Amino acid sequence: MTIFQLVLNIWLSITWESRAFLHNLWFYPLCLFLFWYNALVATHNFVHTPWFRSNLLNNLYAIVNSANLYSPVTHYRHIHFNHHRYGNDRQDVHGKTEDHSSTFAYGKNGESENVITYCALAILRDDITESFRQITHKESLQLYLECGTCLLAIIGYLLISWKFFLFFVLPVFYFGWFLTYLANYYEHFGAIPENLYANSTSHYGRIYNFLFCNEGYHQEHHLRPNVHWSQRPQVYENLRKQLDGVVRVILKFPPPLGFIHHRGKIETSVRQTVQY
Repeated sequence: MTIFQLVLNIWLSITWESRAFLHNLWFYPLCLFLFWYNALVATHNFVHTPWFRSNLLNNLYAIVNSANLYSPVTHYRHIHFNHHRYGNDRQDVHGKTEDHSSTFAYGKNGESENVITYCALAILRDDITESFRQITHKESLQLYLECGTCLLAIIGYLLISWKFFLFFVLPVFYFGWFLTYLANYYEHFGAIPENLYANSTSHYGRIYNFLFCNEGYHQEHHLRPNVHWSQRPQVYENLRKQLDGVVRVILKFPPPLGFIHHRGKIETSVRQTVQY
């Protein structure tokens, strides 16, 4: 899917001005879905369980895929592993969170931030300089190559068709990340950061998990992040006693539709203090 996304984008940039704008509109939902799926599922799984045994092939894939996301995959990995390390933590006494993508980072009165501002501002708050400060010497070349690929993609699209870049690439980039952070928000909203078995939410619907590589098993993923996505249901079975022994959020709807589940409810993380 990521290779198809790249090829489609290149083809669209070349042919964009040969079609009427109304005809180009048909490609918005498809490319928005591809971008979202890439960030939420493909790249997410790649940083945890890389596709290849060869480091060279994995590095090449990360470079190519960075052009799809217009953001370095190595930076994605640093941000995401930071999230796993600190688990959507609450603000400390200084009003700071260790998890840079925590839903509590910009919240007030100990609650999560509003979902709209969280999703709308998340990509604008993204600080790539943090990754440059944290990378090892071994990773530095990889990050620079991925940044260079992102820059080449942007310059290439601008040279081929500035209209394509302005009216297609930028909106898909922004709203693609918006939807990614929307899913991330409800994968943690209402959960209890202090409880290892309830610091994320889960959704066990078969259709969503079939289409999205068991992304609904998010609590299980946090407990065993390096387990391949196909084995997440087994993680639930292995830890069923602990998981069923706590009060935790199990979404009736997939995380991108989590607002339906939480409609009219008090935030779980504020009113519950389950011990583990």
